[in-house]
Amino acid sequence: MTVFNEDQVLETLSSQTNLNDFLHAANVILLSGIKQFLPHLFINNDEDIREFAVKPLLAKSGPLDSIDVSLRLIYALGKIQKPVYADILLFSQLDEHLKAGTEIVEFHQETAYEFIQNLSCVTDNTLMFQSVEKMKFAGFETFSKARYGNLVRTALSLAVTDLLKELTYERDADH
Repeated sequence: MTVFNEDQVLETLSSQTNLNDFLHAANVILLSGIKQFLPHLFINNDEDIREFAVKPLLAKSGPLDSIDVSLRLIYALGKIQKPVYADILLFSQLDEHLKAGTEIVEFHQETAYEFIQNLSCVTDNTLMFQSVEKMKFAGFETFSKARYGNLVRTALSLAVTDLLKELTYERDADH
């Protein structure tokens, strides 16, 4: 299991050149955060339980090696807030949708904006969301696809780091 620090997360995400690649990288990072969270759900944290029950569940191709299944388990047990659950699920669903198609989606395209509009971790950050909206709807002389795309990538990168922080907070609050 790869553990990412905030600098690694931001560096990985900022190097992605389109929304498709960004979502794939974000989901790898979010799954890593979820896998760090999962062992804290199980009772006693006993060494035998961790070794013979938890480890196989989290192993590659194990039943909890899926962002959707793991996330649903954490949410069903009441261990994360609904907005965190919904935002991570949205990352996963859009990633799957884009993988099923052949289109490469750029950060300045409408799909990226619609995605941001549905992420509470972005829309709840009023300053960030207003910045994205202002640039999106700015007059043509001010608008630049590259600048707007970079702002969208930044907003999404901050969304991923916020979601990871929420997972850490929820995990630590439980103990």
